[in-house]
Amino acid sequence: MSYPRVLITTYHQAFLVKGGGEHEMFSIAGALKEQGLIADIYGPYSRSIENYDAILHFSVHGGGLELLEYANKYNKPIFLWPNVWLTEKDLGSLDMIARFVEISHRLLFKSQSEMDNFCTYFPEVSDKCYRISVGADPSYLQYSTPDLFSSLQGQNNYAIWFGIIEPNKNQLNVVRAMKGTGTKLVLVGNCRDQEYLDRCVDEGGDDLIVLPSLPYRSQLVRSALSGAKFYIEVGHEPPGLSAIEAGLSGCNLVLSDSSWSREHFGYQAILVDPNDITSIKNGIERALTCERETSDLVSSLRKYCLPDSISPLLEMLEDTV
Repeated sequence: MSYPRVLITTYHQAFLVKGGGEHEMFSIAGALKEQGLIADIYGPYSRSIENYDAILHFSVHGGGLELLEYANKYNKPIFLWPNVWLTEKDLGSLDMIARFVEISHRLLFKSQSEMDNFCTYFPEVSDKCYRISVGADPSYLQYSTPDLFSSLQGQNNYAIWFGIIEPNKNQLNVVRAMKGTGTKLVLVGNCRDQEYLDRCVDEGGDDLIVLPSLPYRSQLVRSALSGAKFYIEVGHEPPGLSAIEAGLSGCNLVLSDSSWSREHFGYQAILVDPNDITSIKNGIERALTCERETSDLVSSLRKYCLPDSISPLLEMLEDTV
């Protein structure tokens, strides 16, 4: 059997400030390799493009279009993973995104809600759209004692959020909503807007802890999730893989209300309006009074774990050889 050789690309500056999307690329590459494929992330140590059967491109960020235009000259099938939630503020970028779509053979979406959102702006491309799934790491199913994180950070009464710190993620509203709860907020992530981070720190005071990073998929991360009162992610775009991995770890979840959240969690997460601090505060109060009853949630999320979750992607790539 001949296994496909896949070159994974994205926009040039993506890895300067790593977030969930970049970690997801590493996870997908690793999972494809475990299934026998050659899956290289573009860079100094990847092979020349002639040595690949297909291109898997993440994001429709403008910084990646020139790279993909060049790759398109080699007549390799291009699988585009837009990884975007379009809103009215993106209207100025639609012509550029249309070019991404034009040169791609298939468009991959991790959820029906993401596909529906994209097709609202590009209804004519539905024949190119394919559903795959998120790829959560199964290590999050492994229990880790809360003591490891609490002993290092000196905290045992906290909520936690993993993600890039920036206005679109909406951490400042959560900082404000957490005031008076007696529970600290731990933000784990790099910063793309220092002024915004400074505002969060100023308003959060002693009730806010900011950690630039924790080792991805590590026992320390699982320990932090295990000890958290709840996991919170209420950005102006739907939550992501980090919310699913927190759910796999057994956390109560407070998430922004969206079709994505309802598709993945249904009634098993507390959904709030990210633009309404009162709504966020009410969600936090519910999470603090809920028992950590997780068996149904964990069971429902297992289908998103690697490697089984990427079977549709694997089948598509195998068709290229």
